Amino acid sequence: NDLTELGICDTSSKPLRLVLNRQMIKILEDMGIQNDWFFDLQNKALNVLRGVTASAHNTSTFLEYQTIGVNMGLPKLVKQLDRMGIDYRRDKFLRSAVEHVVLRELRLLKHKARIPVEKGVTLFGVMDETGLLKERQVYVTYDKTYGVKNGRRIDATLKDGTILVTRSPALHPGDIQVVEMVTPPEGHPLRNLQNCIVFSQKGDRDLPNQLSGGDLDGDLYNIIWDERAMPEKDFAPANYPRVTPKPLDRAVTPKDIADFFINFMRTDILGMIATRHVMLADSHDLGTLHTECVSLAGMHSTAVDFSKTGIPVEVKKLPKPPRFRPDL
Repeated sequence: NDLTELGICDTSSKPLRLVLNRQMIKILEDMGIQNDWFFDLQNKALNVLRGVTASAHNTSTFLEYQTIGVNMGLPKLVKQLDRMGIDYRRDKFLRSAVEHVVLRELRLLKHKARIPVEKGVTLFGVMDETGLLKERQVYVTYDKTYGVKNGRRIDATLKDGTILVTRSPALHPGDIQVVEMVTPPEGHPLRNLQNCIVFSQKGDRDLPNQLSGGDLDGDLYNIIWDERAMPEKDFAPANYPRVTPKPLDRAVTPKDIADFFINFMRTDILGMIATRHVMLADSHDLGTLHTECVSLAGMHSTAVDFSKTGIPVEVKKLPKPPRFRPDL
């Protein structure tokens, strides 16, 4: 029966916005990107949040952009009330709902550094079946008119040339790679694709695998083409050895499954590894290039694959945290 059924987990019907995070920001800093770029993006995001409640149009656009209440028609309701001459802010529930969304975004900006990137997009990755793209070449295609009816357009300035590609979680300095964007000629089959990044099948090692061990089974990739974000230097990707799962020379029993989940909950320290990486990368002058940070990046990869391999990371092997935490 499994061979006759097709399960669709998600679709690339629209491009997804790109937001930075603390790990990505630190790697970009280590690559030589100036702090002004991050501050400018953050200030623009703050200005957008300040203007959300200024008008019904701004509120509706923001809710739709954040996909808040879209299924229940909340953005449309705000617009409809405005056309009827009713200010949604007079209703206590609607006003508080919008304020909570704005506060959530402010918290994410302050504590998680979730800064939107205008000249960036998040897309599914697929392989170039035609063989057109050469090694380290990609083709990025997305719906440039998405959201134009709501007063917000996905940035359409992407052109052929140098771009940055990464994938979350990115902890190793080589998890952000500089590649070449190439547009196929007119009439080429790749031009029929939409809302995805196409990777080359050529080379000794595929690019998705270089991005924190990614693959093409539904992974999302972050693309940045801002000229101000082009780095002064780049780093070699991590190359972690493949880990084979522990063999079981008998049939799996319900007790094995229960034991596995209990062991997973007992040894899961993925969050601790990521937090310690942020702290150490901030405290060391070498940043993510420091040996302790590189070691933590490897441990993070092992911890992510725990559900597949059954091999945990020992807490005792983690480098000691610094005395102080970073501001973020």
